Formats: sequence, C-alpha cells, structure tokens
Amino acid sequence: MPRCIDSRTRTHSRATWFCGMIGLGAALIGPAARAEHLLPTDVQQIIAQAALEASRRNAPATIAVVDRDGNVLAVYRMNGANLPFFFPNLRVVFVAPNSHGPNTGLNGVPIIDTGAVITKAITGAYLSSSGNAFSTRTASQIVQDHFNPGQLNAPSGPLYGVQFSQLPCSDVNRRSVVVDPTALSLGPKRSPFGLSADPGGFPLYKNGQNVGGVGVIADGIYGDDENIFNVDKSTDEIIALAATSGFSAPASIRADRISAGGLTLRYSDAVTSDILSNPAQATLTAALSQGVLVSVNGYYSASQGFLGGQEHGTVASGLTPDQSGAYSTVTPPLLMVNADGSVRYPARAGRIPGGLSALEVATILREAYQLTLKARAAIRNPLGSQVAVTISVVDANGEILGSVTNPDAPVFGIDVSVQKARSALLMSGPYIHDVLSLPSFTSYLTQAQSFYGANIMNGTLGFSARAIGNLARDTYPDGIGNTPYGPFGAPVSTNTPFSDGLQEALIQGDLVRHAQFLSTGTPDVGAACTRGIVPAGPNSASGQPILADGLQIFPGGFGVYRGNALIGGVGVSGDGVDQDDMTAFLGLYNAGIDLGNGLGHVRPEARVSFFATHGARPIYVNCPTTPLLNSSVQNLCTGK
Repeated sequence: MPRCIDSRTRTHSRATWFCGMIGLGAALIGPAARAEHLLPTDVQQIIAQAALEASRRNAPATIAVVDRDGNVLAVYRMNGANLPFFFPNLRVVFVAPNSHGPNTGLNGVPIIDTGAVITKAITGAYLSSSGNAFSTRTASQIVQDHFNPGQLNAPSGPLYGVQFSQLPCSDVNRRSVVVDPTALSLGPKRSPFGLSADPGGFPLYKNGQNVGGVGVIADGIYGDDENIFNVDKSTDEIIALAATSGFSAPASIRADRISAGGLTLRYSDAVTSDILSNPAQATLTAALSQGVLVSVNGYYSASQGFLGGQEHGTVASGLTPDQSGAYSTVTPPLLMVNADGSVRYPARAGRIPGGLSALEVATILREAYQLTLKARAAIRNPLGSQVAVTISVVDANGEILGSVTNPDAPVFGIDVSVQKARSALLMSGPYIHDVLSLPSFTSYLTQAQSFYGANIMNGTLGFSARAIGNLARDTYPDGIGNTPYGPFGAPVSTNTPFSDGLQEALIQGDLVRHAQFLSTGTPDVGAACTRGIVPAGPNSASGQPILADGLQIFPGGFGVYRGNALIGGVGVSGDGVDQDDMTAFLGLYNAGIDLGNGLGHVRPEARVSFFATHGARPIYVNCPTTPLLNSSVQNLCTGK
C-alpha cells in the first residue's frame, strides 16, 4: 500500500488507513464464504406446503417466496382466489379500515394480492438475521402507537415508522430484473408496500441461516394486530406457518425469545397444532393442479418458473465483504456492490464546496463501525452478541457518500440508515421551511410553529431522528393520553400504521401510483421518493429530493456539522433503537475528536431538545445502559 499523509491529521496512522480507501469505487471485491440459500426445489416445497394447508381450509391463497435480499423467487395464486369481475385476472385485497375513526392515508385502499404477499415475505426476510427471527406479527407489535398495542398510556413501538421503509420509490433499494436487466439479482430489492404489519409473513431458514421469507394472504384484508392481549387464529398466519415446515427459524432466536424495552416480542399466534395438513405430504403436482404461478409487474415473471435465491454476502446478492481493511481487518463489514463487483457507495467527498471530505466520511464510518464490534446487541440472541447494523453518511443534499454493514445485520437497516441520516439533515436545515410551505404540507408547518414558534423550521435548531419521532407521534409527550398530537403526527382518531402523519403524507402519492402500476401496468414511480412533489435540494447535482427514500421517525440519525455549518447526516439502523442512537452519535463524535477539525454534532444549546414545549422536551439522543461488552462503563453519551 502506498504511503500517503494528510496534513490535517495529527498522526500518520489515520491517513495511512485512509489510503486504503482511495480507488475503492473501482476495486473489485473478492469471493465471500459460502452461505446457505434457497434452491428452486426448496421454493417449490414451500409453495406446495402452503397450498396444501390452504386447500384443507378451503381458503384459496396467494403465496410469495423471496430470498434474503428481496429477490422474488415465486408468486403463486390458487384457483378461486376471489377474482373480481371488474379487474380481470387480478385479486384485490383491502388495507384494513381505521377501527377507531375516519379513514385517512392508506386505510381502506384496495391493493393487489401479489403486492401484499411480496411485502409480507420481504418483511420476514429483512427484519431477521441469524441472531433474530421476526415475523410480520412482530412488526405489527413494534410499529403501532402503543407498545404493547392496545395498552393505553404506553409509548409507541420502538420501530414506529419502519413500515414506511423499503419503499418502491427508494433510490437505495434496487429494482427487479423485470424492470432493470442490469440489476440482475443484486439486492437489497424494493418492496411493493414498504414493510408489513399483517400476520402471515415469516422468515425462512436453512441450517440456522436466514435465507428469505414467505408471505400469504387468503382473508382479503391487509391489516395489523391491534390487540396484543388476545390470541388470533389468522388463516394467513397458519398457512404461512405450514409453508415454513423444514425451513422454520431456530426457536432460540424467534421474537418470542427476545425482549425490547422489558417486553417480550410476539412471533406467531399460530402453532403447529393449528395446521390441518401434513406438510410432508405436500407435492408440487398437487399445488399446480390447484393454482398457477402469476407474474407481478416489476417484480416477477411467471415464465421464469421457480427460482433459486442468492447467497447473501456474494457479488450476486449485491453485498460482499470489504477487502481493503479500512474499517476492520478482523471482522470486515459488508459493502454494497454493483454487478461487476465495484463498490456502490465508496467513501467519497460531497459535491458542495466546504462539504464533507472523503477522509471525513471514511472516519465517521470507521469510528461507528469500530464501536459496533464492542457494543452489546439489544435484539439478538445469544445474549452477549455484538451489535449488527448498517451505517450510512450523506452530504448536505442527501446524496449517499458511504455505507457499511455488519455481517449478518438485518437487511432492512440498509435503507433505513439512509432514511435516518436524510431525515435529520432535512429537518435541521433551512430547506425544510420550503418543503413544509408546499400546499400539501402547510398544515404541518403551521402545527410546528404553533408548538415552538415561528422560527422552529428555518435551520436554527438541530433535529435528530429521535427528536423528529417525538414530534411525529399521536400524543405529546409520547404515550400520554389526552394530550395534543405532535406537529408531524396525526390525531389519535386517525393514526394507524397506514396513516401516521407527515411521514405517510410525503409518500402517499408514490405508493398509490405504484399500486396502480402493479394492478394495471400504468407508469411506475421513479427511483426517488417525493420527486415531483418536493423540489430537489438547493445544490443537488442529481436533481433528487433530499428524502429520496422517504422520511424516517425512529432513533438513529443526526446532522453532521463543521462548526455551525450543517454539511451532512449520519444514520444507523439494525439492532435496537438505543444501540442505533449510540452508534451514530458516538461514531460522529469520535470522528470529530480524531480529526480535530471541528467536525461533530450541533452544539447542545442549538438542539431542539434544549427547548421545552407542552411541558416536555424532545430527546436528542438516548444511549443504552452498560452498552459495551466486557465493560461496566455507563453514560457514554452524556455531556457530548
């Protein structure tokens, strides 16, 4: 490796490791260790098992199977699956209506069954890893306005808002080969309707490794579980559970063996004794006599037949181990790559004069990644595991300057880490006033000004993703009944996982347009959310809006400052919201100490948390107690 020294560094060591980053964009990534993956025969068996159970229940179902990186491997619809006469060859299901008030947002909207089951399958795959297995029922528990759902005067779910990630308009997640032949099998792939809270989606495993997900819909309703205190017997979930026979998650890592905030998570209300069929007797011949593979615009062609999944962590999957040693020579992160193996987002400088340098981006990523290797995981088993997340840095226009992922981190965190970085960036800068001044969003500007005063949304205060979330709930403070809703949220009467205020309002048009594309083949959404609704950033070279993959409203994102100038954002997602917060917060703080050039967080007195309103303060950062493995150190974030 050639020796190079940056005159701004205090020692040669940091500059030397940075030399390894130079030219990474053109470097090819070598082969990864072999990973388990779904074979075409596995996919056939999974579909056959689901079809057999559905036939025993006289409940014609639609079923999808995806691999860990979101590639759709098969979509199957049984005969008699309620095909409406006004949509030939389509099966329409309905987003559940609002049970406690008028329908707003997406509540009550008709969507196509194939899009629903792909979303369910992707949810099971993306939220899971070899250390945790989460289902769509788990997702339902952690995205609602109370945790647990149905428990009054409890704060919102820890991943409130994650349902609006992996969006079909995301510029981070890739599109299928059906749309973009150059994408091949590269992940992570987009999802038709974000992430699902409708029971009936499970991850799939082989030899303890997450290899994909399965989704089922037979009941005609795409909803959620609003009452955690009862046990449902969901037809969708029972059929999906039958589908996982031989590919089920290890019991030790299922959600019901994992706690968050002192509460045990839910994995499935269905149990094996609910299954009426014998999965061992399922055959593909029987399944194909009762249904057919169906094409899905933009996702899957039935002419491809049953496909095999990719090995996660190989070039074909779109994620491979870093070979440079720039972040760790012991546990290298995964990097997103293109079809030729070149790194998709190598650490690089921002395009705006005075913005982030390549060295600064690489240092933030390295400091945050190094922290993950000694931080205690929150939602992974066995206890004492290391954190597994994705870390992303963006410039002042939201363009991605670099991203690294821990091996085995849940895939959903890739897109969400970028969302968090961009969200903190947008809300902290003066451009947010222009966005909220648009006719569709003026009510949110009015509400914010009513909360804090006329100057709240003009770039004078620094917002973190956690603080944005505090102000995007249906009660303020979060979980306290009979209080006003936050200025970016929705009232209790209309708040649901499908209608949560500004987050959903920003991308509602994108989702509705994509639903029409799935159903009728009308033009699809572009690869940038809010395009045509929100103008591009003031200095954008790409012409994309800052929120090109949507707003995110749970913790783990911060603006990046040099002195008083906002020059970018950093986001982390994947393994517990406090762990996300700590990794992003300290990664940036430690990078500033290391570089010694004024890089870091907004000064404390300029954080939105410095100012109280309605008797409470939004929280800027909340780090976990005893966060490090083999250490009893506390309060790592205090005073920074």
